[in-house]
Amino acid sequence: MGVSVKVIDRGLVKYVRDTSRLAGNGVKVGIQAGAGKEPESGIDILDIAIFNEYGTEKIPARPFVRDFFEKNRAVIGKAMERQAAAVSDGTDAGNAMDVLGLWVEKHQKAHVQQSPAWAVPNAPSTIARKGSSKPLIDHAVMLGAIRYEKLK
Repeated sequence: MGVSVKVIDRGLVKYVRDTSRLAGNGVKVGIQAGAGKEPESGIDILDIAIFNEYGTEKIPARPFVRDFFEKNRAVIGKAMERQAAAVSDGTDAGNAMDVLGLWVEKHQKAHVQQSPAWAVPNAPSTIARKGSSKPLIDHAVMLGAIRYEKLK
């Protein structure tokens, strides 16, 4: 005596097929290698970002990248879900990654410009040199270097 099984697909097969188009796709957002040099010192922008993110002997840590992602984890997750749904509905995966990358880039720049509570004030010597007390923003070179890059 054989047993018969009836398979009821409620869209999972299509969803898996459609979202598998995302496999290997992604974005990274922040200051990428080759972002340029700081005009006055000639120091690589990525190095300056790392000095500020983690701090040095003379520069206090201003974790603008980690802080942004920690505070916005849920919102970024929802943005990722929107793009996965768009791909499931037929949007090209590369286009979805562009939309996601631009969205995260825009919000990360705004986060730096808002100078959150973690932003340790500039030293008086730094304020005198750059004419501003706003950390991480001098000529906006580092801010402008925040970019997304597609993976794949």
